[in-house]
Amino acid sequence: MRIKSFKIFVRVLVFGMLLGASSPAHADTLAITSLTFGNLQFTPSTGTAQFTLTNTTARAAATNTFGQNIDNISNTFPVAQATATVDFASALAAANANTHSLIGSASASIGACSCSASSFSIATFTGTLVIVGAEGSVNVNISALTSQLRQLQTDQFGVRAQSEILFDLFVDGSPVFSFQIELLHPLSGPNLSAFIQSSDSLRTGTITLQAGVEHTIFARLTTGSFVQSEVPEPATVVLLVSGLGFMTGVLKKRRKA
Repeated sequence: MRIKSFKIFVRVLVFGMLLGASSPAHADTLAITSLTFGNLQFTPSTGTAQFTLTNTTARAAATNTFGQNIDNISNTFPVAQATATVDFASALAAANANTHSLIGSASASIGACSCSASSFSIATFTGTLVIVGAEGSVNVNISALTSQLRQLQTDQFGVRAQSEILFDLFVDGSPVFSFQIELLHPLSGPNLSAFIQSSDSLRTGTITLQAGVEHTIFARLTTGSFVQSEVPEPATVVLLVSGLGFMTGVLKKRRKA
């Protein structure tokens, strides 16, 4: 009878070890966030809009709980681009004065570890706008196209995955249109997922400007991703297996009774 009980315990032990050893190999908690802004147009009710970009900046940062941290900034003109990469996270930001466009992406993905990783990107441009061939106050329609991709996923050890997008376009310090999508229904807990994708979404706004006057244009795009995972320590697995073995013994005794 002892030999049979020992065999049962060994089977439970092997099963517990397989649970503790094989599952983390498939761990995949991730957050992917990207946003593009382009095709910026100014259409006045009368006259002609003269838009000139004067400055571009890009910033990309990535970090993890292993002490890796990279933060790069570019102020080159007419094209500013920055990238940052560490284990489990990366980011890219670009501002292009030639195409009047902004691009930002941030991603983080972790596997079998009790750790976290995050990244963010910021892209901006500044310029001037003058309405010529008109007098007095003029209504100006401002439009642009945006595209976004956002994917979140947690595996069986996932604690949190979140994504964030912010965008603003200012004229003389006043927002014409802006949007902020924080955390995308942040995933808290294991085995969850979320996905959003849109292409060429039209953003429009109308503002009244004085003709013949130089106006300041400022656009800012931000993306961010964060993931966190928690894998049971080996000691926890041992306790689990020991508990299973103890339960096997108890059940065996009950059967005898």
